[in-house]
Amino acid sequence: MEQTKEKIYSHEFDIFCLLLIFSFFALCFPSKTHAAQAYSTSNSVESERQSQALSQDVWRLKIYEAAIVRGDKVLLGEIAEPLGTISPEKWQELAKKELWDSPPQLGKAYKISKANLKNALQSALGMYADSCLLPNSLVLQKGGDIVREDTLRQMVVQYLTPQMNKLAGRSELTDFRLPPYIFVSSRSQELVLEKAIVEPGRIALRFAIQEIDGKVLQRFTGTAFLNVWVDTPAAGKPLAKGDTLYQQDIVYKKVNLAYERADLWDGKGGPWQVIRPLGANEAISTTDLKPLSAIKKGEKITLVYDKGGIHLSVLVEAMEDGALGDTILVRNLDSKKQIYGKVQDQNTVLAK
Repeated sequence: MEQTKEKIYSHEFDIFCLLLIFSFFALCFPSKTHAAQAYSTSNSVESERQSQALSQDVWRLKIYEAAIVRGDKVLLGEIAEPLGTISPEKWQELAKKELWDSPPQLGKAYKISKANLKNALQSALGMYADSCLLPNSLVLQKGGDIVREDTLRQMVVQYLTPQMNKLAGRSELTDFRLPPYIFVSSRSQELVLEKAIVEPGRIALRFAIQEIDGKVLQRFTGTAFLNVWVDTPAAGKPLAKGDTLYQQDIVYKKVNLAYERADLWDGKGGPWQVIRPLGANEAISTTDLKPLSAIKKGEKITLVYDKGGIHLSVLVEAMEDGALGDTILVRNLDSKKQIYGKVQDQNTVLAK
């Protein structure tokens, strides 16, 4: 009986010892599940802390499509600019962030695709990469300089303005179509705008990178649209072909020469005859008019011959209409001989 009790006691003691050992290991070495939960909780707290830090300011980082880098490492401040309400201290801190190695060769451009750029920014910036607005690609050049589109536009306006001021009316440049950027490789090179023809409508532009000796290394094209608003004569009422254009038939309207024919009439000279129908308020061009005939076909006029000291005058018949200065065919009423003469006035032609 006593031996049985001793066996039971011994068995219970063994179980107790095993429970103690198991509890010790459980305390010292937590399970993978509990460890993962603890790590997840820790990461969640850290992520929440960083998110709260980001949410204090509302901002994004705009990554340029082209940039110049100076050192051995590409810095965030060299390829990006902040948008929104980021604090100066935060941007100063981020701008110094090293991203990756600079291009190996000075003055040579290297292109990074959008996918590679995204991966590189995620590796370098972590959660801040989500705040970046990415271009389709990024082109980097080590050293040299970059001239961006806004500066190119200023060059165009500065170059064209003196010539625009010489044009009649009010001039306005619009619809610039320029390269988004131009790289200059070294300080010995200069970007210039070559001579352009300034006239209403689209103006062709050429930018050139020149060496110090004037040699052109590379050219880039662009355009700008020039509007020129002027007051021009127009028909005050409908006019038929052959009508005489009187001063009271003229009104003035403001037109954009960029969209009008280049031969608009200036309102001077005359008298004029309309050679095609004109609608009311239609701008008048020089090709719509011809001088009003001083002499009509069939009229009896005087032909004057004045050469070599000989002065003669005979009565002739005009065989065609003629304005002042025109040369027309006339016929001698006596001999029926035809001859050409220059119209001097409404009654006289000078023998050729």
